[in-house]
Formats: sequence, C-alpha cells, structure tokens
Amino acid sequence: MKIALKLAYLGDNYYGFQRQPDLVTVDSEVKKALAQIGVIHGDFCYAGRTDRGVSALGQVIDFWIDEDKEKLTRPRCVNGRLPRDIWTWAWARAPIGFSARWNALWREYRYLLWHPGLDMEKMHAAAELLLGEHDFRNFSSAKVGTIKTVQKLAIYEQNGLVIFDIRADGFLWNMVRKIVGALEKVGAGQKDVSWFVELLRPELNCGAPTAPAEGLILMEVGYEGLEWQLDEYSRARAARGLAATVQSRMAGANVAREMERGMRPCSVD
Repeated sequence: MKIALKLAYLGDNYYGFQRQPDLVTVDSEVKKALAQIGVIHGDFCYAGRTDRGVSALGQVIDFWIDEDKEKLTRPRCVNGRLPRDIWTWAWARAPIGFSARWNALWREYRYLLWHPGLDMEKMHAAAELLLGEHDFRNFSSAKVGTIKTVQKLAIYEQNGLVIFDIRADGFLWNMVRKIVGALEKVGAGQKDVSWFVELLRPELNCGAPTAPAEGLILMEVGYEGLEWQLDEYSRARAARGLAATVQSRMAGANVAREMERGMRPCSVD
C-alpha cells in the first residue's frame, strides 16, 4: 500500500530538500528515519524541491509500505527518529498510482519580507499583471517549460512585514523569490511598473532580482482523493518547539535592531 505524509521543516540547517552527495538535506534525514523504523527500503516521492534555507509547512511525500507496517508510519512514530526541526503532522492512505509530485494540482508558497515603507498600491498593480498564464522565463533560473498559471497572488503588510501568498499550477526554480525580488524593487520606487511589464516579455531576456531563500515557505500542496488524518499530538509538540525558536530568534533580531539604532548617524542642526 502507499502512504502519504505531510512534512514540515525549518530550512536553516539543510542544503535544501533534495539528496546531495556528502551533504545533509531534508531528504537524507527523512529517508534515514523511515529506514530506521523499517518501513522503507528505497526512495520516496516528494511534491516540491526546496532550495537551501527554504522552509516548508506542507511538503508532501509518498512511499510504498507493507500493509502490516502501516501503524509505524504515523507521524508520532516517524517524528521520534527525526531531528526536532523536521517533523510530520498528517498522514493519508494514498491510492495506487498516486504521486506526490505528478498528482499535485497546485502549490502555494508564502514569502515573508521585512521592508517597512514599501508602496503597497504599486506592488498590487504589478502583482495583478502576473495572474493567469504567462511565460515566466525572466522570473526563473530555468529556461524550458517556463509557461505557468498563477492562480493567486495576495500581498499584505503587518507592521513592516510584507507577506506574499502565491499559488500556481507549478513553479520554476527561484520563481517565487524572483517575483518577490521584482515586486520589492517596484514597491521601493527603484523600478516602475513599466519595467515590471517588460519582465513578462521572455524574448527580452531581462532577469528579475532574487529575494533571499530564508523568507520562503512551501505552505500547501493541493490534491484530489486524499483524506488527511491530522496528528494533534505531533502538531502540539511541534508548536511548543517552534515557540522556543521564535523566542530565541526574536531576541537576536531585536539585539541587531537596537545596535542598528545605535549606529545611525546623528542629525546635525
């Protein structure tokens, strides 16, 4: 039988999701955990390849198991073998022929950008141009298969933190980060909307800037025919660990902010 798991991870400590020789990746840690439990002896399929530094809340993997080992694939069993910054929190019995990658109807990413003072009106105007089917060659490091359909692109701001929610039928390498990088240029007044329009002309070969990987999260992947079972114990355990991480990182960020204030030039009357 086939089992699908929803996987979450913080990307800081890993060289991306996909396996790489002699490097620690999310794939290598998950595969090691499943092998230790004794439920997998080969590869598994995954919904999306995330780069170094990118995190995920709704990554999906699927793999074959013997039916008598189904209970061993429950999130709380798997999480006991995983590092604390990787965890699974939902499971489903997948139909024969299911593929986490090829059966995905859409993927949704969120990007968190700390940049107070951006012109949200200009960014919204530029973002609307991306909705629907376009050739995103200039918004990617890929050069083939660049036609994609963006189904949703929402942008909103919370006390200086700008949040981008982007859903599409598929994403190219660095596509979300380049969309955010280009929109930031428009919002900061460094580029105008006409420049943004030119990026949608693939024949011009004018690439967009790339936002840092650390702000990107794979939020969710859409499927038909999967009935997800949530593991509330695993969710609560992850929430407690993440709360401690938030506290630590916020303290560090505020130290840097205070030092930045101290280094600002004094005004001269």
